[in-house]
Amino acid sequence: MKMLTKLLEKLKSADFILVTLSTVACSAMSFVFSVYNKRIVATYPLGIYSTCLLAQTYMNYAQFGVLNAYNRDYPQALGRKDYDEANRLKNTAMTFMLMIYALIFVVFEIWVAIHYRGVVGNDTYGTYYAFGYMLCPIMILLKSFDDMSNSTVRMNGHYNKSAAIGFIRTVLALVIGVIAINVAGYYGLYAMAISSAVLGIIMFRSEAFKGAKLSFDFSYMKLMIIGGLPLLINSLIWTVVQSVDKFVILGFLSTEALGVYSVPLMGFTTMVLVPQTISQVFYIKVSHLYGANHDEQELLSKAAYFSRITSFISGAACLFVYFVMPIFVHFFMPMYTEGTDATQILVIGVAIYSTTMLYGNIFSVLKLNKSLIANSVALCIFNAIFSSALVLFVERSINMVAIGTGLSYALYSLLLVVKLSKRFKFSCWKLLVNSWGPAVGILIPGLMIYQLIF
Repeated sequence: MKMLTKLLEKLKSADFILVTLSTVACSAMSFVFSVYNKRIVATYPLGIYSTCLLAQTYMNYAQFGVLNAYNRDYPQALGRKDYDEANRLKNTAMTFMLMIYALIFVVFEIWVAIHYRGVVGNDTYGTYYAFGYMLCPIMILLKSFDDMSNSTVRMNGHYNKSAAIGFIRTVLALVIGVIAINVAGYYGLYAMAISSAVLGIIMFRSEAFKGAKLSFDFSYMKLMIIGGLPLLINSLIWTVVQSVDKFVILGFLSTEALGVYSVPLMGFTTMVLVPQTISQVFYIKVSHLYGANHDEQELLSKAAYFSRITSFISGAACLFVYFVMPIFVHFFMPMYTEGTDATQILVIGVAIYSTTMLYGNIFSVLKLNKSLIANSVALCIFNAIFSSALVLFVERSINMVAIGTGLSYALYSLLLVVKLSKRFKFSCWKLLVNSWGPAVGILIPGLMIYQLIF
């Protein structure tokens, strides 16, 4: 009994580790589903699916920052033991989201009914679009309440519960998704996301929404919107950054091309996880360092040192994926082999971009919020210009979009180095060598060997 108690205490103290492991495991299962659905669903229907998800992504911002304000203010209210304020925040956020997403549901469903009138049942691809757009407001409602319930449980301090439920519901959702894909094809693509959100709400509800009730306090809703809107805008800018290449493809290429491009996007998203995780650990370390002595020169020196470690790991990981990806796509996603070259190009872009992630975090440590937003806007502009120009003037293909995206991330990375160097009169060469140096030193010989072998 004593051993069991000790074990439970150790697990409780390791809550952040368990949350991280659960997150990694859930990401891995999502990756498996993404690979599996590409064995079943062809490129054009998947392009339709990606287009519908793009619309859903921007619907998420219809909550006008209320959820952002809730996630910031709710734990502070708990810390003050102001439980009335905590409940007021929860009730107001829940009511506002129900109102706004109910309105979006009505408007969007009317639009789908009018726009796709006479198409459903007569045109296969038109029916696919109608089905996907019809589900968008439903999915975003479920996802928003799933996110709210999950974050509430974590903010209540029950990290292990959040990790366990997150893992269990993702396993169940993966099984449901695989079955749905095999039974319904394109229509089953949405099953994993919907079932995951529904299961999350059901499993979290007893704690997350205990005692919750509707509260039509419009003055308080206004305060939450004002408080949360700056956080929402910052998040929106980064969403636009991640959407530029998709808009370029939809604008200048085709929906099918977007379906093929889902493979490069999958490779990019997966590879970014490695340096992001490392950067988050080092971000905490440099934050502690700067909090202790407020020495900006030492902060940059440590950031350069940690960036060198990140660069070695990212360069090696990206080179491995560069070699393996063609074989992986050939065997597991044979309908998407046209996306192999674009995937390899984006992987190189990740390798360069990831080396300066910690430099980007320095702007956050020093609370240089205007510079943070300016950097993100610059990345949007770079990507829009490069991707569009290459597609219009060189070749209409997703490879050009991938090159433009890779170049924009590399230029963004260089911009961070130059701005830090100028602002703090720190050696630009030292920052560049410590970040780009190890990755480039690994990638160039590796790519030369690849060209000789293949």
